[in-house]
Amino acid sequence: MALPPYLIPGSPWAYMAQQQAQLAAAQAQAAHAQMHAHFQAQAQAHTAQAQAIPRPQAGPPPVENVSLEKMQEKARRWQQLHNKKYAEKRKFGFVDVQKEEMPPEHIRKIIRDHGDMSSRKYRHDKRVYLGALKFMPHAVLKLLENMPMPWEQIRDVQVLYHITGAITFVNEIPWVIEPVYISQWSTMWMMMRREKRDRRHFKRMRFPPFDDEEPPLDFADNVLDVEPLEAIQMELDPEEDVEVRTSRLTG
Repeated sequence: MALPPYLIPGSPWAYMAQQQAQLAAAQAQAAHAQMHAHFQAQAQAHTAQAQAIPRPQAGPPPVENVSLEKMQEKARRWQQLHNKKYAEKRKFGFVDVQKEEMPPEHIRKIIRDHGDMSSRKYRHDKRVYLGALKFMPHAVLKLLENMPMPWEQIRDVQVLYHITGAITFVNEIPWVIEPVYISQWSTMWMMMRREKRDRRHFKRMRFPPFDDEEPPLDFADNVLDVEPLEAIQMELDPEEDVEVRTSRLTG
């Protein structure tokens, strides 16, 4: 097996290989020396910078002499900032105060007084009543969704009303989980089938129930003293339906 040309002594190939090896060694040595000099210069610079930084003196820091005018200016800016952030919101110069809860007799008196709108003292309220008509669908929606369920005898709700009695909203949201709601209406469906079969509380109604010129009925005079009907509830056996009775009491 023949040797490669650059391994034969005295050949030009061997001489060229030796020169390349010497050149590579010289370049590596120069790079190493340059890197060493760079690191040494950085270390000297850090040492000089650390010596230039003055050490903190022992004892408390000097207190800056703040004049009374500067302190008052800082206090005034702080007050303005927090007034803007936490003060009562003003809109067109009007402060919106928190609404206080009123007794139900207050709105009943408003409705009773506004039963006859032909009086001259209510001539300025007609524009308010016309403007409230666009909110009537929402008022009807809130009334329907808060209507007492068949298994409830009465339901007391909070209402939000205009001071002129133009419109009233039921200010509540009926929260109920879906499985309970479905089970309640399933029970009502069974009980209503029995009620339709027996026909004890059904009677024909004349429409329209009120004449156009008839004033609205006063709640305190016609409805308040009437005893509400009993809620529709399923008669449960004390032994066979003990789980249902327990869940109803805990729910």
